[in-house]
Amino acid sequence: MKKSQLTNLTLSIFILMAFVLAMSAMLFNGILDKVAKELQISISETGLLSSAYAYGAAIGVPIILILFRKMERTKALEIMLFTTILATTWMILAPDFIQLLLARFLSGIAANSYGVLATATVADFSPKEKLGSALARLIMGSALAMVIGIPLTRFLSEIFSWRIDFAFLIFLMVLSLAYFIRYLPKAQPSEEEVDFRSELRFLKVKDVQFVLLSMFLFFFGYGGFYTFQTAYLIELTPSLFPLMSGLLVIFGLASFTGNHIGGVFADRIGYKKSLLIGSSLMAVLSMLIFILPKEPILLVLLIVLWQTAAWFTGIQMITGISVATDNKSSLMLSLNGSANQLGQAVGSSLAALVIPSLGISTIVFIPLAGSLIIHLFYILNRKQIQLSK
Repeated sequence: MKKSQLTNLTLSIFILMAFVLAMSAMLFNGILDKVAKELQISISETGLLSSAYAYGAAIGVPIILILFRKMERTKALEIMLFTTILATTWMILAPDFIQLLLARFLSGIAANSYGVLATATVADFSPKEKLGSALARLIMGSALAMVIGIPLTRFLSEIFSWRIDFAFLIFLMVLSLAYFIRYLPKAQPSEEEVDFRSELRFLKVKDVQFVLLSMFLFFFGYGGFYTFQTAYLIELTPSLFPLMSGLLVIFGLASFTGNHIGGVFADRIGYKKSLLIGSSLMAVLSMLIFILPKEPILLVLLIVLWQTAAWFTGIQMITGISVATDNKSSLMLSLNGSANQLGQAVGSSLAALVIPSLGISTIVFIPLAGSLIIHLFYILNRKQIQLSK
C-alpha cells in the first residue's frame, strides 16, 4: 500500500474511530458515581469495569496479533472492529455485573487489537520526520472524546442510561466498518518487514525496553488517578459537583492541548527528552495536588495542568515504539499497547484497594511513583539510552 492511498477522508475515519474507542474505554470514568448508583455497587467495584477492559487489552492483544500475524493487516483490522461491535452489544444486553465484566474484557481485547493495527497503518503512510505529528492527529480523536464525549455523557446521564451512549458508539463503529470494507486499500507487505523471531530480538534493544517500561509505569500512574478523578473531586470538593460536566470539558481541552504540544515536541527534540520532561511535570504536579490546600479553584487548576502533562507524555511512548523499531514490528506495537493497558489496569486496581483503607486523597502517589521509577530506570541505563532525536 502506498502512502498516497491514505486519503484525508480515510484518515478522518481513523480519527473518528479513535474517538469511539476512547469513549468506549473511558466512558465509565466520567460517570463512575452514577453507574455505581444504578448498579447498586460501590465506587471501587465500579472501577473494575475500566480494569476489566484494560486487562483484556493487556493480556489478549499480543496473543491476537501473534495469531493474526500472517493475515493481511486490513482484513485483521476489520475482523477486530467487527468483534468490538459484538462485544459492545453484549455489554449493553448483559443481565448482570459478571457478564458486564466479561463483555468489557472481550471489548478490551478486540478494540485494542484494532487500535494497534490502525496505528501501524497510519504510521506506514507518515514520513519519519513527521511521525509524531501524524500520530498526534490520530490520537486527536481520543482527545476529542475527552473534550466533547465524556462531558456530554456526564450531562446526558441525568436523562439517558449509559447503555444509550454505547448504542450510539456501536452505530459509529458500524459506519466505520462499512467504510473500511468498501474503501480501505489492502495492505502491501513491506520488503523490510521482519519475521516473528526477528521481532523478538527488539526486546534486547535498550530503547525498546525504555519505551515499554515507561509505557507501563506512566499508565500505571495515569490509570491509578484518572479512573477515580471525578470521584476524587466530588469527595474532596463537594461544591464542584454541579459543575462537573463543565469541568470535564476543561479537562478534555487540557488533554487535547497536551497531545498536540507533545506531538510537536516529539518531532523537534525527540520522544526521549519529551518523555522525561513530561514525566517530571507529572511527578511535581502529583505532589502539589496532595500537599496544597483543597481549594476548588486551585485543585481544578492543578488537575488541568496534570491532564495536560499526562497527554503530553503519553504521545511520546506511542511515537517512541515506532521510532525504536522503525515501524517494522507489529509485535512490539502490540506489547506497547499491552503495557499501556496493563499499567492502567494495575494502577486502577491498586487505587481501588487503596481508597477504602487510606482514603481517596492518597491515589496521587500512584502517578508520582510511576514517574519516579521512569527516571530511575533512565539514570541506571543512561549510557545505553541516547537522548538524540
